[in-house]
Amino acid sequence: MSLSRSILRAVGALWFAAVLLILLLVAMACATVVESTHGTERALAEFYTSWWFEALLVLLGINVLAAVLLRYPFSKRQIGFVMTHAGILITLGGALVTQGFGVDGRVGLAEGETTERFTVRQDTLTVVNRADEARATVDLAGRAFGGLKLVDRPRAPVLSLGDLSIDVERYLPDGVWSKRVTDDNPSPRPAVEVSLSPTGLDDPEWILAGQTAALGTMEVAFRLVSDEEELRLAAGRLNAGPADRSTSKGALRIEYRGSTFELALEDCLDRAAPLGETGYTVRVLRYLPHAVVGDGRKLVSASDRPVNPAVEVELVGPAGSEERLAFARFPDFQSMHDKKQNPELKLTFIAGQEPAPETSVEVLSGPDGKLLARFSPQNGEVVVHGLTIGAPVETPWPGWKLGVLRRFRYARVDWSVEPVESIRKARVPAVLLKLQTPEYGGEMWVQKFRPRTETVEGTRYEVSYSDKSVPLGFALTLNRFRIGHYPGTGRPRSFESHVTILDPDTGRDQDRVISMNNPTKHAAYTLFQSSYSEAGGQMVSYLSVSRDPGLPIVFTGYIVTMAGMVVVLATRMIERRRTARARQTACQLADPAPPMAGLSVPVAEASVAPPSSGFERHPGETPVTASELRTTGRDSNVEG
Repeated sequence: MSLSRSILRAVGALWFAAVLLILLLVAMACATVVESTHGTERALAEFYTSWWFEALLVLLGINVLAAVLLRYPFSKRQIGFVMTHAGILITLGGALVTQGFGVDGRVGLAEGETTERFTVRQDTLTVVNRADEARATVDLAGRAFGGLKLVDRPRAPVLSLGDLSIDVERYLPDGVWSKRVTDDNPSPRPAVEVSLSPTGLDDPEWILAGQTAALGTMEVAFRLVSDEEELRLAAGRLNAGPADRSTSKGALRIEYRGSTFELALEDCLDRAAPLGETGYTVRVLRYLPHAVVGDGRKLVSASDRPVNPAVEVELVGPAGSEERLAFARFPDFQSMHDKKQNPELKLTFIAGQEPAPETSVEVLSGPDGKLLARFSPQNGEVVVHGLTIGAPVETPWPGWKLGVLRRFRYARVDWSVEPVESIRKARVPAVLLKLQTPEYGGEMWVQKFRPRTETVEGTRYEVSYSDKSVPLGFALTLNRFRIGHYPGTGRPRSFESHVTILDPDTGRDQDRVISMNNPTKHAAYTLFQSSYSEAGGQMVSYLSVSRDPGLPIVFTGYIVTMAGMVVVLATRMIERRRTARARQTACQLADPAPPMAGLSVPVAEASVAPPSSGFERHPGETPVTASELRTTGRDSNVEG
């Protein structure tokens, strides 16, 4: 026996096939359990798309091929065997074609939305220059991306845009943001570390000036107050002055050639008021307590509450007249947007009432570093407390205290993504990127589907990590999405998408209905109803987009396998019937019928030699015995 045939016998052995099938069955059973508990993505990553599962399928294909080659050259009775094994090989080949050339993606559409693209399970990295909207994209191929293991220095192409190059330093399968604040920013940026808890010291959170943070069930804001007067106003401890702003709508402060004039808003509302001996008059054309941009880009007031107070003012003097817009909360707005105004006149609007706070808790910082806590319960009076670092104060809500643990004047926030202890079902992968230019080097974390911006040498770049976007080749519009419910319950029974397909090749619209058991096919893709969600009161339908070039090959393999099994079954039945007939004939020859009455045949002279026995006796020779007949019958069955 040659070496090659010995190898074929070992590889194509029946016991080897049995071991491979048992391993595959156990793996698929485990994958089913993992899919039901942790989701389809994890089952795909740990089982169906893993290297070892694919290796088992390859070994099974080699085993089947070796078993076929061992029977070569084939006889007629082996046709069914060859067909069955060839069908298995064709099925495995079709699966290989699907894996290499198939497409499996998804598209999400809100009602009335149109798209010409969909996403596939292929990680990509994109960078956009926000100055000129130039962009570059690379595919993150390889098993490192999309897997469930942390990988340092994964193999990935360098993403380049102009002088900027981006390398992938680390892949994290699931992570959460972690914030670290230091007091070493080159420019001033105040921040406080605040705790809102039963002790006023637990679970603190850093809040930058002008921002808010969620502490428990409430939002806490940190705001800088420009001067002592505004701080007293915020605290509700104003002293009466020339213009009592505790009862008025506010006042105008005008600076002209070193002199400062302050007028109550009521003194110049809809009438001109002189500005000392300067020759100027001031008149308030409009007072807007809650200024917003309305229809036609005109400024209107959304309510009577002093949320965003503003005034339109007319100044008339020796140099002519001009109109100005002044916001109490944005004193530099007009000077930034109108370069033609008289630089000798500086107008400031001071609101008479503190703007309504947008949060229930505010931490206020005055110009001298004084800290105040302002609480605004929904059904109660505003409460103000002075704050000291490390000394919590009581809040209007029983059992809760507010404390400021630290304050930084030059706060710098470093964000990083930390791995979670156990990978979540709805995991959020992330990549650590290294950004480089000839004059710059830095790192940044980017989570999947959550773009981030980074300023590099004065240019803003947006970096995003997401799935690959692929063109459909036609336009898809979701006209209506409908959910069917079980009678008398709110449980969904079915859901369907009414879509319109616009093919650019024909220019014709086609209306289709895609439901759970009713997919539609257009061009090379098949669209399936996958799922739905509700975002902002609007329904979003998710459709699976599939292209499977290996499907006809797989179906052909199924048919050939079934046909081969039928041929094997028919061949076995024919052989059994042939064997049964041969045995019956042998038995009849071994036990002949008794001689007729009156006829005597001498045994010594008799010769029993049926043509099918293969024996021929001559007179005088030893007669054929019954055992010889039985042996002859068995030999003839074996040869058949």
